[in-house]
Amino acid sequence: MPTKSSPALRKASDFKILWERSVGFMTVWIVHLGRRFHLVQTLATLDSPQKPEILAKLCSLDPPTVATWCAAAHSHRILQQSNGGYLLPKRLRPLIAFEDHPDYIAGQFSYLALRSLDYDAFDSLFRHGLVDTTAAHMVEAFAEATRWDHTMFQKVILPLFPRLHRMMKAGGRILDLGCGSGEWDLRMAPVFSKCVFLGVDPNKRAISLARQKARHAGLDNRVSFLGGAAESIDFSGSFDIVYLGEVLYAIGAKADVLRKCFRALKQSGFLIIAEGLSERGDRPHSLTNQLIHGMELDFALQGTRFLSESELRVLLRNSGFAKPRFVHANGGLWFIVAQK
Repeated sequence: MPTKSSPALRKASDFKILWERSVGFMTVWIVHLGRRFHLVQTLATLDSPQKPEILAKLCSLDPPTVATWCAAAHSHRILQQSNGGYLLPKRLRPLIAFEDHPDYIAGQFSYLALRSLDYDAFDSLFRHGLVDTTAAHMVEAFAEATRWDHTMFQKVILPLFPRLHRMMKAGGRILDLGCGSGEWDLRMAPVFSKCVFLGVDPNKRAISLARQKARHAGLDNRVSFLGGAAESIDFSGSFDIVYLGEVLYAIGAKADVLRKCFRALKQSGFLIIAEGLSERGDRPHSLTNQLIHGMELDFALQGTRFLSESELRVLLRNSGFAKPRFVHANGGLWFIVAQK
């Protein structure tokens, strides 16, 4: 027979849950700093424990600070300690060090850490309903968060769509709307060497970074970037693929942009959308819903919100995409592929 817990037990349980959540915030920063300063990447290449001073030398960093980070990472069960040295366990390497692994999750940690640097804007949001139009760290945060999306697209989604995969292998013109600093284009271009990419984004700093990266990678002959909002595009039958990577939520005129995407595609061309979708169901405490509902505060700061699957289906149908296919990639992220 079920029994009710006493108020004292419930209080202890609540305290433990909230305490663990506050510790989790520090875990986010420990992982982010370890990646930002290449500590976890360096440790992932080594199979023997490293003393902090040696690790600091390998990464050209301040030894006392690295020692402090190592102690914190060990306390949070990220590193193992042996004979005064530290080791990154092999089981954690795909999660926080290998960006091209399907289990990689550290990009989300870096997104949260970087976005938290802009959260002073919440004061204006809560007091006056004013959204943050500056978001100094958004470009870098977006690039960190979407690396996992690109891995999932290449390794999980493409095999599910053979015709799309063959098109990219054969070569085609690809439009990336809301390209940010060009991470998706620069990741796909070396793999699909016959494709030509055009990225469009309203953020001038992001476009400048994207162009620099393309030149540095020697890809600027096939990968180019254009400043401008998605609402401003005006192409007709020019592209084989249009890609929208976690940007539709932030676009004001969603229906108008999707209609322009339809018009920009050649006949039988593909629209690819990667988008977090809300899950309103009866499981508000599921890990996915905890993430989605928590992220909605971040989205509110940007003046937007998550779409639901049904909302997106209506938008696509009204824009001419009759039979979109929705694939859940985990963690609330969906890939939607539709053909003209």
